[in-house]
Amino acid sequence: MLQWISVRLTLTGTPLEQISQVQTLFAEKFEFENLDVLLANEEPITKQYLQDKMMKQERGGLCYELNGLLYILLRDLGLPVQLDAGTVWAPSPRDSYVMEGTHVVNLLEYEDTLYLIDSGFGNHLVMQPVALDGDAVTSPAGTFRLRTKTTEKGTMVFEQLKDNGWELRYALYPDAIDWEHLDHVKQQIHHSPESSFNKALLIAKLTDDGTYSINEDRYYRKSSGNEETLTFQDHDELLKQVRQHAAPAVYEATVNYINQQKLSC
Repeated sequence: MLQWISVRLTLTGTPLEQISQVQTLFAEKFEFENLDVLLANEEPITKQYLQDKMMKQERGGLCYELNGLLYILLRDLGLPVQLDAGTVWAPSPRDSYVMEGTHVVNLLEYEDTLYLIDSGFGNHLVMQPVALDGDAVTSPAGTFRLRTKTTEKGTMVFEQLKDNGWELRYALYPDAIDWEHLDHVKQQIHHSPESSFNKALLIAKLTDDGTYSINEDRYYRKSSGNEETLTFQDHDELLKQVRQHAAPAVYEATVNYINQQKLSC
């Protein structure tokens, strides 16, 4: 596992700086994508499964895969991170929490401060540990912070700065979960009627100057204050954008999904 990191970057600095370097590598290498959900891949979440899928095949994944792999790598580096699970807030028009405890993250206690480490929240990535009640942090995805606040779903909230102020993204308790919880999350994401990930394609990624996302209807890019939307007329246009922007293995999985869709029609 450590060899995979060492051939891509040389870690330097404090533990927090090293974590940031690993998170930046994750943002560069892995798409946030739900193709295994749509293709009904029910393999259990094991260390070997994540290594094969993401490090060898160079696929992406969802939070329980991305942050699961991040947990393994940071543990291999000797950092005492713990897995945790939060509950995502769905903004207007829903304005409610969705699918309790299904957003997997990492937490680290370092020099008497608790840090959130999340490389699996779509393209809303910070790429550095976020200190509880510390300074807000900024990335190409925006500005974020972690605050102590008691809600119905936790005692901490992760927020993003928007035009109208700080907007809730998810809430969580500082309670460790065991590895087996990742399979519970996977089952919920795959099969729950509440899950948005089992209904339609989503591929999202952070870029050097912004973010992009692809669904079955359009390609959307936001960078340096500019926005671009390309609406798809057919599957060929969708596949063209996936091939242009995503990893080859993600493109191949998308082709399999589209072929499956055609067969079911």
